[in-house]
Amino acid sequence: MTQTTPTQKNWKETLIREFINLGIINLYLVSSFSILVTLHSLALVKYGIDAFNYGIAIVGALILGKVILLSEKIPIVERYQHQPIIISVIYKSILFTFIVVFVNIAEHLIVGLFQQESLAQIFTKIQEQIYTIDVIYKILCLFIVFIPFFTIRELNKILGKGTLFNLFFKSRTLKQN
Repeated sequence: MTQTTPTQKNWKETLIREFINLGIINLYLVSSFSILVTLHSLALVKYGIDAFNYGIAIVGALILGKVILLSEKIPIVERYQHQPIIISVIYKSILFTFIVVFVNIAEHLIVGLFQQESLAQIFTKIQEQIYTIDVIYKILCLFIVFIPFFTIRELNKILGKGTLFNLFFKSRTLKQN
């Protein structure tokens, strides 16, 4: 019979907790991105363009979920944790929007290098894409998607882990300690 040591149990608990956390983040992002894809696609349908491409939205959400989970470990993320919630939420929404833009640029750079393009060609393509209304729209939508996301995460931190879940799905009252 194999016994687990406290470190193994701790490691397993941490892994399970992080996996659940990633699942919750991904669920929120996949739903949000799917709604945005649907709205974008419905706007294009009136011009005869069929653009219901949920695959890209889902893969993007899964990648972004992991980026968020890893980025939350960076100390700069908690810079305004003692300020009012609105300041922390807006700060994190802006910060993570920039992180996503940075990761997206790095992705284009890596893909371009694998396709054996020169750095000048890659940066020219990135520059051409960054100033299109479509990219500006996506960045703004991403920022707006982050606001309720970080609001709920901040409230969950302040109220205590699980309290917000209990308020939504179990009881409408807060338990007094």
